[in-house]
Amino acid sequence: MNIMKKTNSDPTPVYYKLQKILQNEIERGRWSPGEKISPERSLAELHRVSINTVKKAILNLVHEGYLYRIQGKGTFVAGTTLRSESLRYYRLLSDFKDDEAHLKVKLLELKIIKCFRPANHYLDLDLNEDLYEIKRIFSSSENPIVYTISYLPQKMFENLSEYPITLFEKTTLYEALEKNYGLPTIYNHELFGAVKADAETAKKLEIPKGTALQFIEMISFTYRDRPYEYRRSYCNSDQRKIFREI
Repeated sequence: MNIMKKTNSDPTPVYYKLQKILQNEIERGRWSPGEKISPERSLAELHRVSINTVKKAILNLVHEGYLYRIQGKGTFVAGTTLRSESLRYYRLLSDFKDDEAHLKVKLLELKIIKCFRPANHYLDLDLNEDLYEIKRIFSSSENPIVYTISYLPQKMFENLSEYPITLFEKTTLYEALEKNYGLPTIYNHELFGAVKADAETAKKLEIPKGTALQFIEMISFTYRDRPYEYRRSYCNSDQRKIFREI
């Protein structure tokens, strides 16, 4: 039986069936982020549907952020949908007219931990599932400004701890995970608040214990609204503030 055929028992539109097949293939990694997918005519022949059906399925996937088109070149799998400015994540300015601070990233620690209840909860993981804990410092002119702790599911990113340190210091975490695991970041959720620096955070940021800090909690999502990172960021905004462009 041709699964693409619309029947009385299954009235699902053919274009939607094809759309879901292509979506599953993207999520399984048949095409990597940035890779060109098969031509529309080839897809039509393979799935025994019309070109118009293929076009409609692809257009829907473009609207959903899975694909993007380049006129005259073809259709490609979308990578991280966040703009490059957001990928840097911490954009620090003293005022709106100020030049952006150049940040240097230092990996402090990367290890596997048994459980961290907020992270396991936000990442939809059982409490017995292991996590990667990644601690980094973002500095400007040798002055530490942001201290971050990221938690990622160990099963989702096997062998992450075996990658060189440069992977976490010379590129954004978003880009590193997309390149090495084929999982783009589709969107983030953030909560902003304020905390006082505890002993560990004060030591990392080289400030007195109890200093007021901006506190950001973030969850990053990939395909199918799947959370893959829970991050806690402690920002010393005494000299510079975090800039967001929406």
